[in-house]
Amino acid sequence: MYFNLDDRLNDFLKIIVKNAQIQNVRVFFVGGIVRDHLLDSFSNEIVNQDVDIILNTNAIKFIQRLHGKIKIKSIHKDFATVKIQYEGMEIDIASTRTEHYLYSGSLPIVDLIGVNPQQDVLRRDFTVNSLYCELKYFNNELNFELLDFVNGVKDINNKTLRVLHDNSYNDDPTRIIRGLGFKYRFDFDFSKEDKELIKKYLKNVNYKNASYDRILSVFKKTLDNKQYSRLIFDEIIEKKYYKILSSNELNFDKKHFDFCYYNFLSNDNPSQFFVDVLENKEVKLITCNNILDVYKKFSRLDNNALSYYFYKTHDKNTLLYNEIKDIKLNINGNDLINLGFSEGDKIGEVLDSLLKEKFLAAQIFKTKEDEINWVIKNVLRR
Repeated sequence: MYFNLDDRLNDFLKIIVKNAQIQNVRVFFVGGIVRDHLLDSFSNEIVNQDVDIILNTNAIKFIQRLHGKIKIKSIHKDFATVKIQYEGMEIDIASTRTEHYLYSGSLPIVDLIGVNPQQDVLRRDFTVNSLYCELKYFNNELNFELLDFVNGVKDINNKTLRVLHDNSYNDDPTRIIRGLGFKYRFDFDFSKEDKELIKKYLKNVNYKNASYDRILSVFKKTLDNKQYSRLIFDEIIEKKYYKILSSNELNFDKKHFDFCYYNFLSNDNPSQFFVDVLENKEVKLITCNNILDVYKKFSRLDNNALSYYFYKTHDKNTLLYNEIKDIKLNINGNDLINLGFSEGDKIGEVLDSLLKEKFLAAQIFKTKEDEINWVIKNVLRR
């Protein structure tokens, strides 16, 4: 195999691999970088944020032995991972390990550190993400050898998502949601066996002691892709994958949902709106006394929050705000001072009155002069 690495990453890896060979340690790429290489899904050079590096030893101790050649930024002792800095790059380096789950949806508990890759692979999610590429250094160059212990190459070629063991979704149900991300990103699909395993899990979801925040974060991350998020969300609703989050049935109003989606989020990333709908949290009705009140209170909401508020409340003030939200004044406080107002002379009240009038009759305020004339006629001459 050949990887087109940027110069800084290439230099960094040479330091790692040469020192690893001296210490009889093996260095691997694993996961997305190998999968994407086989899919040929990129043509540009690989930079550090695309790379997962793993060592068959304690990565923390290994990096610490490099005596200042590489700066350590942070250490995660529980998982024997270390984040380093090198020439402006930040790279995570992990240790091969075995682990187990105390209960469904929990963080894994590490059993052994520095195991061989055949053992490490069993903790991974899908076969397509379980390919290793061993890095070696000879003839003054880095060399790469593909290692496939779980028929990952076959599943990549067949565009198939397959977990490594039957208890995988029960151990970590977020794999269902992450799998959806891969499905739409790469045009893959779950294997027949995986579809049955997912159905089986959803019939008996174990919420006890599960990390709700961790599970929710995976939903958020997976839906944070404008290109595919609607497709992913629709499948979550259709297949009731939201039950991973809660045992409560989701009373999904598709017609009203679509109205919110197309009217408020046409140019935005709708991921937070999707997550809010899945969480199904209640919202308080916003009380408003007049159109200016509507503008000021609703302007505190971004488009995702505005969409969810209307989805839950059907408050017609949301539609009113959507009509007036882009109306702005052309004049400001300095213009009023130039007209003879003092700085403390209720400038804010005058601007609010003008803005309210513009909401009601925007067609008569085509220019800045129209606004100034209104102030002169309705404020200064009174």
